[in-house]
Amino acid sequence: MNSSQEILDSDNLFDRLPDDIVLSIFSKLEDAKSLCLSLSVCKRFRCIIPEIDQIFLSIPRKRTLVRDYETSTTSFFKNLVFRTLIKPVLFISQRNKFRKNKDNDEDYCSYYPPNEVLKSFEEIRLLHLRLPCRGSEKLGSKAGKKNNSTFLKWNAEFGSQLHNCVILGAKSWIEKCENGDSSLESDCESCVINDRELKLRIVWTISCLMAASARHYLIQEIVKEREMIEKIEVTDESDQGRLCMNKEQIEELRNLKANDSIFEYRSRVPALRMKMWYVKKLELPESGEVLEGATLVVVRPVVGGGDDIDGENGGDLVAEAFGWAEEVVVLGEVVKKLMGTRNCYTLEMNSF
Repeated sequence: MNSSQEILDSDNLFDRLPDDIVLSIFSKLEDAKSLCLSLSVCKRFRCIIPEIDQIFLSIPRKRTLVRDYETSTTSFFKNLVFRTLIKPVLFISQRNKFRKNKDNDEDYCSYYPPNEVLKSFEEIRLLHLRLPCRGSEKLGSKAGKKNNSTFLKWNAEFGSQLHNCVILGAKSWIEKCENGDSSLESDCESCVINDRELKLRIVWTISCLMAASARHYLIQEIVKEREMIEKIEVTDESDQGRLCMNKEQIEELRNLKANDSIFEYRSRVPALRMKMWYVKKLELPESGEVLEGATLVVVRPVVGGGDDIDGENGGDLVAEAFGWAEEVVVLGEVVKKLMGTRNCYTLEMNSF
């Protein structure tokens, strides 16, 4: 009896489906963890699943020894032994390494590399990685959520190095009071940013660029090992930032020489030219919300794109930067109002 006859005689109706349909079903699933579990179901699945070309992988955070002890329900004696004997030894042995890692980029060191999981998939064309948040350093990233803490969202494009990065931030994002004075906004638009506020925006920018360069470093081995990849997105659990690369940018990265412009935990950021719009208090009539210290930053390398910020391409770049975000309409309103203000600053930053 041949294999096709065995399928027809099988009691499992799923076995009667052609391989193309089964592949289409698994392609809709996308989730790498679920697909890896499906690999162990049967030999047929093990043959079909590696052909899936669109993969989504959510990467878990590393569980540290300290955290496991602190959150477990073990006896008081074990906790006491750990805190008095083991923890000091671990602290001494890992102190220098921890400082070095944190100086480079804590975001990269806090989760597992995805290479092992992706080995099961041989024909990936579209890859979406989602990283864990950065714990206590996580900032607000949801617009219009009555958020009194700092709001920060960014979008970066890379090739062999940074192509551009658009950053949107605010010190707070709250609902507008009904008795608010609308005439105050025009006064706020004319306010010049002070040194303290400017330094804070520079810190925001560097933080976003460090996170983006760490993600760029993360995907380099994936790109070099899989020649079929045409698009990559790397986001995080809070949707605070996104790194994206298209086919041409991926090819540019693939041609990058080994150890060229790469640090231990992130890619080098080139010399940059930035254009920044700032409003002390920005009101959104359509959504009925208010941003304190609203800021928009457009970053491009000095060599190969820095002068283009003022042109039409710069406007298109900003308009498309947050099309992936859940609150795209509100963010579009913010960007439009900020770019229409008079308070615009041009800055330059050295490579780091």
